[in-house]
Amino acid sequence: MTALTDFAAAQKISADDPSFRRVCLALILSGFSAFSALYCVQPILPVFATDFHIAPAAASLAISISTMALAVGLIFAGPLSDAIGRKPVILASMTASGALMIASVFAPNWHALVALRAVLGFLLGGITAINLTYLAEEVDLSSLGMATGFVLAGNSVGSMSARLFVGVATDYVDWRWPMACLGLFSLAAAALMAAWLPASRHFEPAPLSLGATLRNYGRHLSSPGLAPAFVAGFLLMGSFVAFFNYVGFRLLSPPFDLSQTVVGLISLVFLPSSWAAIAAGRLSDRVGPTRVHVGAIAAMILGLALTAAPSFWTLGAGTLLFALGFFAAHSTATGHVGRTASVARAQATSMYQIAFYVGASVAGTVGGLFWQALGWNGIILMLGLMLAAAAVNGCKLR
Repeated sequence: MTALTDFAAAQKISADDPSFRRVCLALILSGFSAFSALYCVQPILPVFATDFHIAPAAASLAISISTMALAVGLIFAGPLSDAIGRKPVILASMTASGALMIASVFAPNWHALVALRAVLGFLLGGITAINLTYLAEEVDLSSLGMATGFVLAGNSVGSMSARLFVGVATDYVDWRWPMACLGLFSLAAAALMAAWLPASRHFEPAPLSLGATLRNYGRHLSSPGLAPAFVAGFLLMGSFVAFFNYVGFRLLSPPFDLSQTVVGLISLVFLPSSWAAIAAGRLSDRVGPTRVHVGAIAAMILGLALTAAPSFWTLGAGTLLFALGFFAAHSTATGHVGRTASVARAQATSMYQIAFYVGASVAGTVGGLFWQALGWNGIILMLGLMLAAAAVNGCKLR
């Protein structure tokens, strides 16, 4: 009996395993909650600029402060989960983030809202990297690309749904009401994840040690197999956040002069992007990440170019292509980290996420300066340079 138990414990979950779906659903919920909390304010940045009497670059802090705090939180979340386990950290972060979303409804001024968004971002570090680490440890390598694609698809659906819900609802009610609803959803999702996610079978706790943590981070940064993935995360997420931070301002300005509802509806491009993440994960399992990754960046560049046209439908097509390319490129880079890291996996994933969100914070705010100076052409110029660098870097993703 002991031998059979040991054998069962040694087996990792494959796509044929009945528990595979339950694991994916639980982690999809965690990503859905995290990314809905993080990006729900993106379509209403113009509303913040108007309500709080601030410039577009200052309004972007509602996103940038959260992503920068998230990068800091990831430094601590990885080692903490290495010490006490993946599920407890994810569950605590989901519960706390839901409570903070509700608290933000009562923010009396802009500074208070920014402060709450910073704390929220810090706590989300316990979700965004750790759920992928759980997959890397518990899912069989042959099914890891597919599982990663599913979870990243949940991320995209979460961010899409939140953007769509808040962006459209704000045309009819105060923005605080949809924010409160998302907070309640996060609390409900935490309860479901607690019930559905199995306990880890392949987690080996490591004692908290500052020296060991710094050594592991240094090892991952110097690894020729991982460093290109970290650079990819910085450039890709920076481009993505800057694009969606300011496309709303473009749609509300001439020659479009559209409503806040349309700005919210542009988030529908994330729906087919979920398919791109899954397809890219499966394809990278067969042909390797490099070809898929660079091809996806080429799609982003083409989509960006299309948005220069003064036609709403051409801009919409370009936005869709840009989003498809991003999620495909992100899926391959994330899967590459999971495959390549052999020790301190949570910290390796955290390093990717740190680069990812530092890129979001820097480019998301700097993009405001390009917007204020050159309008949408400034955004195209900045993102074109970043994506060209990402394509060159992607060739090293081996």
